[in-house]
Amino acid sequence: GVKTRKMKCSGVWSSGTTYITFDDVKVPASNLIGKENAGFKMIMSNFNHERFAICCMTNRFSRVCLEEALKFANKRKTFGKTLIQHDVIRWKLAEMARLIESTHAWLENLTYQLQTMHHMEATMKLGGATALLKVQCTKVF
Repeated sequence: GVKTRKMKCSGVWSSGTTYITFDDVKVPASNLIGKENAGFKMIMSNFNHERFAICCMTNRFSRVCLEEALKFANKRKTFGKTLIQHDVIRWKLAEMARLIESTHAWLENLTYQLQTMHHMEATMKLGGATALLKVQCTKVF
């Protein structure tokens, strides 16, 4: 039969990502999508697009967080001066900006490659770079 169970995912909890297990299920040939036993390859080729979208979103969210941190650091006062006047806070904000900007540069580079390569070439060659960028983006965010 068919069994489902919810996956515990980090990030987008509302997506409803679910494990589906097919045990002794017969699918009529007319209902197959693609070639038999080629589904894993099809799923894996879609990850690049999902990862790229996540990279775009997290980089933007990181910029929003930096903007809010700067606003707060200019308003909040401690020890008689605003947070932004403390060297350690300026260093932390600069470090945030450095990480966000370098990640954005990597994202721009990958975007260029996606736009200039043939779809199949990009699918075959950019999987690793896209996966690494997603890791970078989620660590920065």
